[in-house]
Amino acid sequence: MVVTLDTKLGCQIDTSAIYIAHRLKKGPGGKKDIIVRFQSRLLRNSVLKQGRVFRQSGIFVREDLTPLNLEVFMSVKRKMSDKVYSALTRKRVITVNWVMRVVYRVIS
Repeated sequence: MVVTLDTKLGCQIDTSAIYIAHRLKKGPGGKKDIIVRFQSRLLRNSVLKQGRVFRQSGIFVREDLTPLNLEVFMSVKRKMSDKVYSALTRKRVITVNWVMRVVYRVIS
């Protein structure tokens, strides 16, 4: 993963900056996701902020949510899709932008 980030995106991450990393079982698309825990919150936050840049290269970065927050996030995103402009998570807080451009923080 570190080699891929370095060669594809020019993102300099040292292997000592990763606390632990492992693959998950194959998902519905046949791909194995990778979970990474960083040594530093600052590095983790900078990687999460660069998510759009990574997405253009086919690398998707998501924050790991608690089961309750994941359920709330997916409920808002899928069940209220006609009323929600966008929903995102940052630092384990769910933020919802409604169609009327009103922003709310969801507390679970």
